[in-house]
Amino acid sequence: MSSEVSIIGAGNLTVSLLNGIRKIKHTYKINVIDINKKKRSIAKKFNINFFSSYTNVLCKSDLIILMVKPNNYKDVIDSINPFISDRSIVLSFMAGISTEKIKNQIDVNVPVVRCMTNITISNDKSYIFYFVKSFNKHINIKINKFFNKFSKLKKCKSEEEIDKITALYGSGPAYYVYFNQIIRDSFTAMGYKEKEAIDYTNDLITGSANIIKDNKRSDDLIEKIASKGGTTQAALLELNNNKLNNIISKSIIKAYKKSKNILKK
Repeated sequence: MSSEVSIIGAGNLTVSLLNGIRKIKHTYKINVIDINKKKRSIAKKFNINFFSSYTNVLCKSDLIILMVKPNNYKDVIDSINPFISDRSIVLSFMAGISTEKIKNQIDVNVPVVRCMTNITISNDKSYIFYFVKSFNKHINIKINKFFNKFSKLKKCKSEEEIDKITALYGSGPAYYVYFNQIIRDSFTAMGYKEKEAIDYTNDLITGSANIIKDNKRSDDLIEKIASKGGTTQAALLELNNNKLNNIISKSIIKAYKKSKNILKK
C-alpha cells in the first residue's frame, strides 16, 4: 500500500516541488488541495490528484504539507481540522509562522515541522531545511523517506535558524534573478537586442555559477578575474564605493526581520 502526501496550496513553490518529485521514481499518492478550481490543470501535468475542497484524503495522509500564504494560515488550518488524523505529520513551508502558532490552531496533537526551500528545487536537489521541537525516529524516517529522494535535507537547531534560512535561501533566487535583470538591461542599454541580451546574460550567470562551484574562495576568484588597473577592477571599485555589499546585507536582514514578524503590516 502506497503512502499518501497531501499538499495544501497550488502556488509557485508547490509547482516547483512537484517538478522535483516527478523526476524521481516513487510510490507515493500525491494529493494537491486548492480552493481555486483553475489550478486543476496541474493534476494532468504532474499525474497527481487535485481537489478544490478539503476532503477525507487528509485523514489518510502520512504527510500534510502547508504551502499557503502566511496570512491565511488560521483559515486554512480551521478548514482542514476536521480531516486531520493523529497518523499525520504536518509540515509547514509558510514563512514566519511558528510551530507553536500552528500547533495551537490544530485540534489534533500531531507533530508539526517547519520547513523552508526555494523554487530551484524544481531543477536540482536543492536543500530542504527543517526544524521540529519534539524530534523522534518516527518523524525522521517519514520525512527522510519522502524528501531525500529529490532534495538534500538539513535539520536546523532552532526555529530562529528557519527564519534566517527564509531570508537567505528561501528568498535567495530572487536576489540572483534581480542581478541577472540588471546585467540584461545593461546589455540592451548598450545596443544589444533583447534576445541577445537574455542569451548572453543567462550564459554569463550559469557559467559564473559553475566556476564558483569549483572555487571555494570567492576572493581568490575575483582576484583572478580582476586585473590591476583593468576594466573589471574599475567596475568593482564603483560597486564598493557605492557600498553595494552593505545594501545587500541590509536587504537580507530586512527579509529576516520580516520573517520573524510576517503578520505585521
